[in-house]
Amino acid sequence: MPLCKQQWMLKTSVLKLIIYSSLPIFPAIFLLVAYDLFEITLIAKLCSEHLSALSFSAPITIAMTGFTIALSIATNNWICRVKSETSTYSDDNMMGGLNVNVIRALTVVGLFTLFISLLLYMTTPLIYSVLGTTSSPTSAVDLAVTSLATEYTNIRLVSWLPLVLIWQCNGILRSLGHIKPASTVLTLWMLSKFALSYILIGDGTCAQSSNSGIMGAGYGHLISDTCFAFVSLLITFRMLGIDNIVIQKIKWRNTFRQISITGLNATLQQLYMPVCIGVLTYFVASIAHEKLPLLSIVFRIEALALLTPMVFTASLPGILAANWWANEYSRVKSFIINSFAIVFIIQIAIALLLFANAQSIFIALNLSNVLKADLDAFLLFVPISLIGAGFVMLTQSYLNAINHATQANVLSLSHKILFTLPLAIIGLYYLSLTGMFIAIAVANMITAFFAVKRLRQLSQQNHSQRLSTHAKRTLINNPQ
Repeated sequence: MPLCKQQWMLKTSVLKLIIYSSLPIFPAIFLLVAYDLFEITLIAKLCSEHLSALSFSAPITIAMTGFTIALSIATNNWICRVKSETSTYSDDNMMGGLNVNVIRALTVVGLFTLFISLLLYMTTPLIYSVLGTTSSPTSAVDLAVTSLATEYTNIRLVSWLPLVLIWQCNGILRSLGHIKPASTVLTLWMLSKFALSYILIGDGTCAQSSNSGIMGAGYGHLISDTCFAFVSLLITFRMLGIDNIVIQKIKWRNTFRQISITGLNATLQQLYMPVCIGVLTYFVASIAHEKLPLLSIVFRIEALALLTPMVFTASLPGILAANWWANEYSRVKSFIINSFAIVFIIQIAIALLLFANAQSIFIALNLSNVLKADLDAFLLFVPISLIGAGFVMLTQSYLNAINHATQANVLSLSHKILFTLPLAIIGLYYLSLTGMFIAIAVANMITAFFAVKRLRQLSQQNHSQRLSTHAKRTLINNPQ
């Protein structure tokens, strides 16, 4: 069995490659985004106190997930560039070079995650204090919610390193063309998480939920993430033939620098979302506290509605990067056009489906009647604007893949911080949650315009802007 499927990525027709690379991972990404909605639905039926705690923990847990994805992007970018340069070597030399880089990346990323975990563990109470979860008389949320949010976050921090290792191994396998085994591991991982959460969250009352509810959800994450981190490492090492690597002989000096070239920008990109959610959570808690539970729900509906762009951001960047570094620019342009067209069609269908089933969604979520009008406003304005959000997601992913991480960072900053956040706060003040949802929709479309414009400029670049052979060799031949 070939260890690296480089030629498959360069020779297969573009549309067929999009389909073949995306379909295997579709169930895994669907389960990934559906899990959040499943989890919050179980907790909403159990206890509103736990639901509020989950809402306040969202900025930190989303930041953790974003950081995980950013590290995976950085590693994948590096592996793709190494793979492109070594593709002319013999299979043994190519895989030997790749394996050394895989070991280096996993080690550095693991140590960095442990450091950030410890830092977050020490600062979590301060973060929740800033968000408003103090026990002061003017607080919007009482001490019980603070305690639940803090305990849940601490459990998630313990499981963060296993989560990072799962995404690292999965991304490496996908970058080397092993899409089916990578997708199978992700799918089984999420199925185990569904089962554990259903068992551990429970269906009791708040008084019976000291080890269930949101705490049970945390333990579900811990158990499944830890088990599948070991499985992912075992499969990755076995498929790449990493059996007798002597760690002491690997040169480490530039490992952190090479990962951080893309990793810093990718991390910032992933952090803008939790910052945006955290600030909006603070303002919603201050202005319309009774509507706070809806906030977590709509963010998860939005994530589920963006399933197709999420699948593409997981399946296509490695393939697009392989073609970019091989100077196959016409194929890169075709990838961009085809993926955008598919996202456009699917997002329109999803928006119509959500709006047509607004009443059924309201009943299924078991929400208070006071929240119905706000949910209807969300389903009217936001889903159709996710066409723009999907375009932005793909653009960021593609820019990261071809080593334009700084431009991807500027796009993400503009989307979440410069456009979405101020517009949403203004809308919230004047029209409550309805105004906030309208503002989010407007920000999605504005940013999409700039995203499409940037990719159009990139596609028109002439051959003089290609990566020089000397630049590639400098990257690969400096392994220290």
